[in-house]
Amino acid sequence: MRVAVYNQMFALNGESIWDHLRGHIAIHYQKNPERVYEKANLDNTINLIKASQPDVIGICEILEGQEKELKSKLNKIGYNYVYFGNGRQTNKSKMKMKVALASKINCEKRRVEGFPIEDKIGGGGGLVHCKFPNLKLDVLNIHFGFKKTRTYYEQLRFLQEYISNLEGNLILMGDFNKSSKKLKYFFDNLELASNGLNSCSITPILRHFIKKDFDHIFIRGLKKSEAGELKGHSDHKMVYVDLLNEPLK
Repeated sequence: MRVAVYNQMFALNGESIWDHLRGHIAIHYQKNPERVYEKANLDNTINLIKASQPDVIGICEILEGQEKELKSKLNKIGYNYVYFGNGRQTNKSKMKMKVALASKINCEKRRVEGFPIEDKIGGGGGLVHCKFPNLKLDVLNIHFGFKKTRTYYEQLRFLQEYISNLEGNLILMGDFNKSSKKLKYFFDNLELASNGLNSCSITPILRHFIKKDFDHIFIRGLKKSEAGELKGHSDHKMVYVDLLNEPLK
């Protein structure tokens, strides 16, 4: 079974410094949603997912209004189970940032209450939790806010307590905005399956200043065979892990 996580950067172009900056200005400071959507291309996200072929994919930085199109495109390539979780609102347009879990394997969304977010830049992109009954497995996809803020550590404490109440096999993945070495203390009962791969940033100029392992996949009760990465159009790479148990249909 292959699992992957990808911060799609709202389906904007992270391979160009100018597109990267213009896109983020539009996301955070544009009041008209249509001006934001016209800069996005969800086909770039879908093409990377098709190339990597994960059984389960966690997607971060989805903008409110992209859900219907993204779900439809994922359904067409075999992901019959697609669920979203809410994060903070953008500054001007007041649209929510979201995360998603998409799966080819039967799963059910679990209600998550109380995940702390703050409606400002870096306030957190959301959390979604799915149960895979045939695999006796819980999968969580999370997008943390910016590190070194009060909200960030509230999110960490929330997640620690939340997963402590989950029994059995577990996959925890997402954009943690913090290196795996600095997270080791918080998740010392989980195995880092993604090997600390440097996933951000691939954007020219920025990649000379920011070259970090921010996107992680942690596991419990499972064994991995391989971890890897793929580059798309986001400023983040996709990170994937192959696990040594066959998916049950």
